[in-house]
Amino acid sequence: MIMVQIEFKGSPFIGEKTALRPVELADLDEIMKWFNTYETRRFLLAFLPYSRAQEEEWIKTTITAANERTEFTFAITSKSRDDFLGTCSIRQFNWFNRSGVVGIAIHNPANHDKGFGSDALLCLLKFGFRILNLHRIEISVFEFNERAKHVYEKIGFTEIGRKRKAIFFEGTYYDEIVLDFLSDEFFSRYP
Repeated sequence: MIMVQIEFKGSPFIGEKTALRPVELADLDEIMKWFNTYETRRFLLAFLPYSRAQEEEWIKTTITAANERTEFTFAITSKSRDDFLGTCSIRQFNWFNRSGVVGIAIHNPANHDKGFGSDALLCLLKFGFRILNLHRIEISVFEFNERAKHVYEKIGFTEIGRKRKAIFFEGTYYDEIVLDFLSDEFFSRYP
């Protein structure tokens, strides 16, 4: 009999500062508190506010998508207090090429620049590479969001191209910057 030693790396859903869990209808009040502010929505290019009913419907669609394995959306919570911080997701899977697209939003601007987004994104990448067995994960950022681009590159994403003048925002056209991370790069950086 051959024994195989498996090294347990810990839950991909728990980081140093954050924890990921499925979004629930009970999160609706927290989502409504910050998601409709212009400061939060401007970086998501979702300029129009959503009603409570629209957000409730969105949560229900995330549950359906998770059940169908077409998209996984998570609530980001602080590990120490279990406070709702925002959401992140992995979607647009191409199972033949083993690729997907991620997105993240820390809703309350008071929680920006505290490392929550970086930590949650690392958890999401661990899930994508270690659990879903993806080979390539993509993220995009708008040219005017230098803070997010810096975070993505610090984590290990590489800029691979730009959609020139693809985004119209506050009277100006901006590039959409596309970055990706390959599984071998991820495992080399985060063994």
